[in-house]
Amino acid sequence: MTSAGLADDWHRIVFDTTTAAMIMVDREGVIRCVNAETGRMFGYDDGELVGRSIDALLPKAKRRVHASQRRGFLADPTSRQMGVRRDTRGARRDGAEFPVEVWLSVLGSRAEEIVLATVFDLSGRRSERHELAMRTAELQNVNERLARFAFVASQDLQEPLRKIAAFGDVMEEAIARGDCAEIRHANEVMRRSALHARALVHDLLAFSRMINDELDPGLLDLPQAIQVALAELSQQIVETQARVNIRLPSVCIEADPTQFQLLVSNIVSNAIKYRKPGQPATIDISGFCDEAAVCLAIADDGIGFEEQYAHKIFRPLERLHSKVDYPGSGIGLAICKAIADRHGWQISVEAKPGVGATFFIVLPICGEGGDG
Repeated sequence: MTSAGLADDWHRIVFDTTTAAMIMVDREGVIRCVNAETGRMFGYDDGELVGRSIDALLPKAKRRVHASQRRGFLADPTSRQMGVRRDTRGARRDGAEFPVEVWLSVLGSRAEEIVLATVFDLSGRRSERHELAMRTAELQNVNERLARFAFVASQDLQEPLRKIAAFGDVMEEAIARGDCAEIRHANEVMRRSALHARALVHDLLAFSRMINDELDPGLLDLPQAIQVALAELSQQIVETQARVNIRLPSVCIEADPTQFQLLVSNIVSNAIKYRKPGQPATIDISGFCDEAAVCLAIADDGIGFEEQYAHKIFRPLERLHSKVDYPGSGIGLAICKAIADRHGWQISVEAKPGVGATFFIVLPICGEGGDG
């Protein structure tokens, strides 16, 4: 085979196997030759584009100005990228537009100039950049939450540690005096403080896991998943004589089962904790569907809170009520928010003092549930 033959074969292989669309256009904008990728990219059959205007591959809004742009390029026919500072788009056969990158070069003599347009479909790159931008924003959000959380947590941990240090001194003096009553009192304060610190650290670790652990999503039957979550609280429900009413549609959702059950149990446990004094809690769990999602509502008849504080309730270690009357770390609802954020769910709350609170979680539907 001659060198000329090898060159022809090499050019044909490159032309037909490249993942870019390659389009040869004459001075009048008529398509003279295309490679196989052009048809695949723009949705045309073999041979269908040859003889047609290049305008067929442009959005309708761009066709009027394209002739003048083509003349401008031919006046200075140097190889370059088309529309460097503009959003360049192509149009498929069905009219769908998509982002492209176009490189222009000139073949042939001045009298028979052919413009070669090499077109790259950027749809995949744009979606990758969008995904990267979303993940970056999510990471920044997580880092901000962790920084704020670490600051507040350090403040909360100082309280029991200060008590342990202070009452350690008290105990030492009481031992020197032989004051048994004071020794017992100091020991009890130190024990309670240590338990409080341990519980706080446990909740901090749980919150950190909700933010950082890899999700293990699966298809969950919503009513069954709610029953599993309530089973974890069965002792607390029985001891407090709480009443739980369930009215749920039989639908499936996609969720990490452990995290979803923790979200539900934290909200229900919260409703039991903040019940009205001397009165068992009544908790209604219901769901309202549209075509794409179910809005899970968990309502209680407890002490409620002022609506103006609704934005604070999901913050780590944020409390709206006295720690003396309602002990706890203030992590539970922050964990719920972290779980919802990780899954891309919307979570919100409405409340009135003396009436109760209702938590709403919007969950995408993945199909109909079972008989349970």
